[in-house]
Amino acid sequence: MPRCLFKALTGWSCPGCGSQRALMHLLHGHFIDAFAVNLLLPFGIVYLLLLLSAYLFPANASLSRLHTRITSPAALAVILIIIAGWTIARNILHI
Repeated sequence: MPRCLFKALTGWSCPGCGSQRALMHLLHGHFIDAFAVNLLLPFGIVYLLLLLSAYLFPANASLSRLHTRITSPAALAVILIIIAGWTIARNILHI
């Protein structure tokens, strides 16, 4: 698997480090192992699936409202804060 360029340059783990291994664990049904390698990837996949479902079914009012909420500036700011917090925590705690 390709190496993380950010980690190679800085020695720190980026938010995506371990994503390839986590994705492989998910594809093989090893959900706990996927969380162990990258805590954010399973949540990111759920978020992307929600976005995709709202895109594929635009006539569905519930999905349209959900799409509006999860792509609002406030929601995106929360996502960025979570990603930044995860990056800091995984490097301080060596996760």
